[in-house]
Amino acid sequence: MNNVLDVDNLKAYYIVKTVRGATAAKVHAVDDVSLEIKSGEIIGIAGESGCGKSTLAKALYGWITPPLQIFGGSIFYNVGKEKIDILKADEKELRKIWWNIVSYIPQGSMDVLNPTMRIRDHFFNVIKSHTEDFVKEKAEALVIKHLDELGLPREVLTSFPHQLSGGMKQRVVIALATILGCNVIIADEPTTALDVMVQRGILQLLMDIQSKLNCSIILITHDMGVHAQITDRIAIMYAGKILELGPTDQIFEDPQQPYTKFLISSLPRIGDKSKKTSIGGRPPSLVRPPKGCRFHPRCPLAIDICKEIEPPLIKVNEEHYASCHLLR
Repeated sequence: MNNVLDVDNLKAYYIVKTVRGATAAKVHAVDDVSLEIKSGEIIGIAGESGCGKSTLAKALYGWITPPLQIFGGSIFYNVGKEKIDILKADEKELRKIWWNIVSYIPQGSMDVLNPTMRIRDHFFNVIKSHTEDFVKEKAEALVIKHLDELGLPREVLTSFPHQLSGGMKQRVVIALATILGCNVIIADEPTTALDVMVQRGILQLLMDIQSKLNCSIILITHDMGVHAQITDRIAIMYAGKILELGPTDQIFEDPQQPYTKFLISSLPRIGDKSKKTSIGGRPPSLVRPPKGCRFHPRCPLAIDICKEIEPPLIKVNEEHYASCHLLR
């Protein structure tokens, strides 16, 4: 299976002022991350809040705005025989890439709709901004066809955002992101703040779109239950690093990294009345990340080498990698 996206040694840091405002500090939000996204797969990015998931999403989309800066690495989209370096694309090139090659469903996306515009006008704005020839009649036919294929009612087109439920607004945002077709969809916490039944509908919609477009989806969420339902592979992030990567079923059946084991053990199970324990401590400061393994200050299995040397991602078995000194 070919890769639609290659990420190599990516370093994306935030430059912020210190409390006194005299000097700048680097927040190592994404620190030397390498990742391959296969064509047609759903890959999950999991981890606690603040681990770098959303920053990685912005970098993959090419949405690099201050205080976020790229300090190293590369991001290449493979479209046909063409390799597109999104980190070197200017504003004009990004407009051609966005919505046509990669679409982004941001965290809190229900709030991105303009409350003064009808839904139809949101679709028209997207089509007008990212295509060279806009004809209103053709655009409306495209939108109606897209809604019909996704099973969304045409009536939403004449509605204002406030007239729609939270779940329907999220469906509209997903439809907006995919109206022009794309190779990769980056979905950042698409089910946050929705009840369980609505969440299931949103996940089914994403899977339907993936089947229709034959695209890849990068699904970012802290909810391990969501990952278990629909992802093919999963990457576990902690403090700006990927600590484990592999097929979802393998990681859930045989997690190798202690942090991954904690995340999976936190999931409730039918009939399981055992007491759940949380991970002790809290995530480290990304301004001054700990030396060695970044999880070692909270890891109950840490040994001396964990405090001094960062463990590399090593191959556990077919397509399954983990970063832990105890695996050697």
